[in-house]
This record gives sequence, C-alpha cells and structure tokens, in this order.
Amino acid sequence: MIQAIDDQSRRAIKGTSPSGVLQDVRALKKEYGKAEPAPVEKRRLITPEERRKLELRLHRMLVWVGVMTPFEFELGGKTLPLHEIVWELLSKECLTEEEKDNVRKLMWRLMSHEKADEEILHNNALTQDEAREIFREAAGLMRAIMSLKSLLGEKEFCNVRSTASRRRVDDAKYWLSFLKQIT
Repeated sequence: MIQAIDDQSRRAIKGTSPSGVLQDVRALKKEYGKAEPAPVEKRRLITPEERRKLELRLHRMLVWVGVMTPFEFELGGKTLPLHEIVWELLSKECLTEEEKDNVRKLMWRLMSHEKADEEILHNNALTQDEAREIFREAAGLMRAIMSLKSLLGEKEFCNVRSTASRRRVDDAKYWLSFLKQIT
C-alpha cells in the first residue's frame, strides 16, 4: 500500500533540483570517513554469552559452507593469493607428489593459523567487530582447508585413473584397427 507523503517530506522535495542534489551528494562524500572511530574504551566488548555463541558456531558441522575462501592471506610475512591457489589446484587434472606435499604443508599451516584464531576468540577481550572479523577469517580458513582436503582425496588416485583411461583408448584403437583389417 502506498503511503501518503507527509508535509516535512513534501517541503524537502519541493525545493530540490538535480544540481542541488549532486552538490549535497558531493558534500556527503567529502564528509564520509572523516569522523574518527570511537575510542577502544567506548566500543562495546563482546559478552561471555556472545563469545560462547561464536565459538559454538565455529564448531558446527558445516560452518564453512557458504563462506568464501579468503582472497588473500598473510602467511609467514608474505601475502598469498589463497583463493587463486586453491582454485588452480582444484582445476588441475592430477597433482604430482611434490604438489601433494605442498598442499599438505599449506593445510597444516592454515590449520595452525585457524587454531590460533580460535584461541584468540576464546581468550582475548574483543570488540564485536574484532570478534566477527576473527570468526570470518577462521571460517574462511576452514573452507580453504576442507577444499584442500577434498582435493587430496579426489586426486590421490590420479595415476591409476589416467593409466586406466589411457588403456581404454589404446584398447579401442586396437579393436578399431582389428575391425578394419577384417573388413
């Protein structure tokens, strides 16, 4: 149902022009972000109940479902394009033994960082924003870890599969050549 415009809105609309609106928008853009954030003392810390809820959510069965793998992640002082690395590994047909070892090492480092995030969430006095950010990071790392685990499981038998499919192609070629010889 359409609501009638009240008098205050009507007065605000009456005196506007497109150029006036653009000037107001430009002024608002200049002012946006200039306000200083509230001091840490004034920001509200999470309560023990909120902390417990975040920890429980982090330990749910499928917490990583619907969560994006972090695009970039700092590991050992270097910024890694984690999302791109996981995506490239998932798109490969087969992994070499060296790649599998590197994936295992990466998984181990991501798991240790995710455990550190859990410890920070559990033990430190955090603001709501900080707690949410740590929760998101931990869930994103879990997503990356699960993707890498599934990658190792799927591509563990690559050599057997490629050998079997190569043999099927060779068998098909052999039978086609045999049929040509007969006919």
